Amino acid sequence: MWLNVTYDHTSLFSLKSTNSTSSGGKTNLLPTMYTVKLALINALYRMEKNGEQEFDWIKSLVIRFSPPNKAVVNNSFIKILREPKEKKELAFISSIAYREFIYFSGELNIAFEISNLDEKQIELLKLASAHINYFGKKGSFVQYKGYQLLEIKELPDDYTWNISDDKQSFNSQVVFQHLDDIGKKAEFKNINTFDETSSKLGKDRILMPIAVPYKFDSSSKGYTFYKCSNED
Repeated sequence: MWLNVTYDHTSLFSLKSTNSTSSGGKTNLLPTMYTVKLALINALYRMEKNGEQEFDWIKSLVIRFSPPNKAVVNNSFIKILREPKEKKELAFISSIAYREFIYFSGELNIAFEISNLDEKQIELLKLASAHINYFGKKGSFVQYKGYQLLEIKELPDDYTWNISDDKQSFNSQVVFQHLDDIGKKAEFKNINTFDETSSKLGKDRILMPIAVPYKFDSSSKGYTFYKCSNED
């Protein structure tokens, strides 16, 4: 069984790939599982709940995405502030960086597998999902639209899939991206921004090859246009 939550993007979306550098920030085509789970924990705290107490079941959530029907990735060069390589009087210096911002047309659906959750956890998941207002980079705002229970074992072809998924059929028209997730052995202190404990890539934060049901449509030096695979 799945809990499918629907959002509308109300602004441009940007979330740098984990492998990107500070100067070359290519964006993921979707939020990542890691991002969604941290958004849920943040929402719980804003609801005056203890996110740390709920961490273990949230980190274990299986999450799949059905992306908006169309996505236009805009290529941009912007001014940023960065630390200088040599110590000077100025704490930051002005520089130029490459960034990508996505305009979406259509709704974003996020499916959570809830077969192993109890009723209290499912209710918390529903409430926390309604309190989320952005994914990824601050300013990538979304509007909560509602949820739907899907009493099915396998999601339709317009959802993302992992190469390790046990699927009877799958959509071959996809774009593969490495999206990050919380590792099984990660502790709350490893993902807590306010804790000095470091997070290790490959253990606390893992990269997973995810098939995004998008197909390339067109591009120029300023943009790349994707459509959902089932779009004409």
